Amino acid sequence: MVKPVSLSDPAFEALREEKQEGESDSDVVLRLIEEARSSRKDPMHFVRTRSQRERALSYEEHLEAIERMDEADREKAIERWEERHGDS
Repeated sequence: MVKPVSLSDPAFEALREEKQEGESDSDVVLRLIEEARSSRKDPMHFVRTRSQRERALSYEEHLEAIERMDEADREKAIERWEERHGDS
């Protein structure tokens, strides 16, 4: 049975952007619902779908950021130790 559905312009545009070749509007909605349900139930969904997500940082940029954070953590730990124990 087919039922008409009303969508706002932004919702319709989002539906069109999600549509893959050969999919009907119903197929898109069902696929998105299934993806949403599986991600809520499956803690590994994030790991398995990482290749599909846009990355904010490259692998190298990510490693550099981690190194900078580690260095900042070390410096802060030294400062705290010196505050508690003095410059021995």
